[in-house]
Amino acid sequence: MTATCTDPVVDEPVALHPERTEDPRTLRWQVAGAPIGELCPTALDALVTEGVLTDVTVGRHHVDTTLQGELTWAQHGARVRDTVSAAVAAHRAAGADRSRLDPDGELRRIAYDAIEQDVNPYAVGHGGGVALRGVHDGIVEVELSGTCRGCPAAAFTVQGRLLRRLKVEAPWTAEVRAVQSRRG
Repeated sequence: MTATCTDPVVDEPVALHPERTEDPRTLRWQVAGAPIGELCPTALDALVTEGVLTDVTVGRHHVDTTLQGELTWAQHGARVRDTVSAAVAAHRAAGADRSRLDPDGELRRIAYDAIEQDVNPYAVGHGGGVALRGVHDGIVEVELSGTCRGCPAAAFTVQGRLLRRLKVEAPWTAEVRAVQSRRG
């Protein structure tokens, strides 16, 4: 199922602040103001389709964007920034009408928050990490890193900790799957 939202024309820019992450290809765009939730995907998805970005992850007050392969932020940073700003502005102008979001969009937001607030701090404390890699048809895909990859207790972390929380906040969650990295 895909989102059916449209991007209204917005003249007011959104205040963004880029932050570096551990991965030099990923920038975190901190967004000033109210939480942003789920964004209308069209503009950001176009950058993925064009091969500029490999990954876009939306949090409550930030948008993480990962560049494709050998591309540089000097080449594409301004365009990515403008696209993120326009997507946030359009979302806010539309009044953040949750009824226009698909269930996977809502699940993506809930899963991201659960990983950032609960699951990942636990995993990092044990030398590992858990990252959201996708949501489709009620299935949440996560990537395990560090000591979590191959750990016998990873199933408890993913199924016990994450799936249990998702079933409470998003009862339509079908499953949580560990996937291999899409980055190359």
